[in-house]
Amino acid sequence: MMWNRLAVMALTLLALAGGQLVAEEKGQPGRRHDRLEALASKLGLSDQQKEEIRKIHAGYDKKMDPLEEQLWALHHAEHEAMSKVLTEDQRAKLPEVMKAVMHKELEKMADKLGLTEAQKQKVEKIHEMYAKKFHDLAAQKGENARHKFHELRSEAMATVGKDLNDEQRAKLHSVMREEFHRMHDPAVRREHMKAFADKLGLSAEQKEQVQKIHNEYEQKIEKLAEQLKQLHKDEHAAVEKVLTEEQRTKLRELLKSRGRGE
Repeated sequence: MMWNRLAVMALTLLALAGGQLVAEEKGQPGRRHDRLEALASKLGLSDQQKEEIRKIHAGYDKKMDPLEEQLWALHHAEHEAMSKVLTEDQRAKLPEVMKAVMHKELEKMADKLGLTEAQKQKVEKIHEMYAKKFHDLAAQKGENARHKFHELRSEAMATVGKDLNDEQRAKLHSVMREEFHRMHDPAVRREHMKAFADKLGLSAEQKEQVQKIHNEYEQKIEKLAEQLKQLHKDEHAAVEKVLTEEQRTKLRELLKSRGRGE
């Protein structure tokens, strides 16, 4: 549960509703631009429609970014609180336990994206490289830290994108969003917590302490996750209003083919 959620969100899932890539700030096409252009080609969007959709994305980015940062900070705080419950021996085991859980989660996403073994290895290395950077950043506060958060997230996603083909990049947004919501499902969180406790050999007292910490953060995390889920739905609905009926039908068929049915 802890590090795998933090790292996965930091590297990939947080990019679902995230802001523009650093490349866009330098005048180069970024993730939102690439996705919009791909959508425009498939749906036959006019220049006016593309501009309206850009404005919708920008507006929702501003609403979702602060919520994502709060969610990320809560996961980090939960992780830190649970780490204090562990013995030194258990803390020593923690990296390997978290790596194993992270690998399992990345495998699920890799299968949905159709990654090759070589791509999986590259993405896993990128994940490990950025996990520590996000962890170190979590200790910082203020506007400068927020700016660094966006830069680091954009840099991480740009790095991942370089190792994907066009079809995989087109699927990335929907797959990451699906995983984001799945990882915040209470049942999945409980499953991860049990695996974490079993593999580290927590005592009955430790399990009780961990459960207490989990309960303390659960409501806050679930509330933010639900807010983001609703904003994702609202954004999709706003985009659909810009489309013609024929384009809406094509979009739904496209999403269905990618395993998304909004």
